[in-house]
Amino acid sequence: MRKIMRSVYYVAGEYDYDVLLTLVDENETRPVERLLGNRKIDGLILTRTLERDPLIPLLKARKLPFVAIGQPEDDEILSVDHDQVGGCREMTSLLLMKGMKHIALLGGSMLYTVNQSRLEGFRQAYDKMGQVIDEGLLFLELETDDLRMWAVQQAVERGADCILCMDERLAQLSLNVLKQLNLRVPQDIRLASLYDSENLANAVPPITAVQFNADILGLKATQQLLCALQGEKVETRIELGYQVSLRESTQI
Repeated sequence: MRKIMRSVYYVAGEYDYDVLLTLVDENETRPVERLLGNRKIDGLILTRTLERDPLIPLLKARKLPFVAIGQPEDDEILSVDHDQVGGCREMTSLLLMKGMKHIALLGGSMLYTVNQSRLEGFRQAYDKMGQVIDEGLLFLELETDDLRMWAVQQAVERGADCILCMDERLAQLSLNVLKQLNLRVPQDIRLASLYDSENLANAVPPITAVQFNADILGLKATQQLLCALQGEKVETRIELGYQVSLRESTQI
């Protein structure tokens, strides 16, 4: 998020726009309604996209230009995102090709479209490889650290040979729990993440992850919004690439 916001501030500033950061909880609209009522904003960037996101119909009704980072259900909404499905499909396929037969997938709320996309990529990889997912190794809706730690322990007890995390924070927590269980990565169990960070690259051992360029994501979203504000023609959906970085945590 920090890198996205850095790009938003930079690009907006170049066009003499101020940036106002507003925190909005799931299914909450009041902070944005207040901004709209006070006429404090010309446009808006949603830095996350929810399934049936209540902000989207509100913004459309008010005819406020906005851009969603993610994959909104409405194809006509301006949006930008990385190829989450493709990146997660490639990561999972590589793990399967490396001989990992029992991959545990750990993730957060399925309200977020990014998590839905990552799950879809995971399922597509199994279909592509002609293999069947062990549904007992799917741990989703992990919204607290207690649940996340429980999921790691359960994955180990259920015979997972690799733990695949949907985000970098979950991957770092999983590494710590595995160390507490006296399990070595990658000798005893492998670990990978569907989102990269400097912390994962510098972890001991370095953790295999899908790399997305958050700076470019913020830049493209801001450029889209500025074009919309100026009445220029703008591409409705922009999809950015990814890179899979294989590191020590998945070595055999």
